[in-house]
Amino acid sequence: MENDLSVKEKINDIKFFVFPTVFGVMWGIFEMIIGSYLHMIRFPLRGALMAGFGAVFMCVLRSYVNSKGVNLIAGFCAICVKLFSYGGFKIGPVVGIAIESLIFEIVFSVFSINRFSILISSFLAVLEGIPHFFITTWIIYGGGIFDAYLNAISEISRIFGLSKEFYLKVLVLWISGHIIIALFSFFISLKLIKWLKNEMA
Repeated sequence: MENDLSVKEKINDIKFFVFPTVFGVMWGIFEMIIGSYLHMIRFPLRGALMAGFGAVFMCVLRSYVNSKGVNLIAGFCAICVKLFSYGGFKIGPVVGIAIESLIFEIVFSVFSINRFSILISSFLAVLEGIPHFFITTWIIYGGGIFDAYLNAISEISRIFGLSKEFYLKVLVLWISGHIIIALFSFFISLKLIKWLKNEMA
């Protein structure tokens, strides 16, 4: 019996380090290749889309190893891989990965792994990109960049005769895009977790 427990503990120890490393590296590869390309072509909602990919990796990981710390380890591994991106080092995505892995770690540590925690963590990770954009922009370019944005918007509005309602619609569309990506990520995570569990049964 003691030998069985010892073997089980060793297996759990191996899973604790191997699974988050594997999932973290996969997340980092997605960020390094797909994320860098989307940033290079200025793809709309690229940050939210990559956060959605990350959410799937983090949720599936936690379904395999429901232990505190695994999401942080995976996030660290993803950051290490992301640093080798061919687009060069960008602080925004790196900070985003760190924040997202912390979100999943906190949510899953409090609520464990279930439909509710997967939904909440997916939404928080994807919607995190909204304040993240403003904060990182302020850090990189300073507060004056927002005045420049507002002046540019004002000038564009004057030239093309655009109303405030137009920009409100753009804002609603932008937020709606984040919500759709979060919901898609939630459903994909559930489907993958169910499929993988059936495969391993």
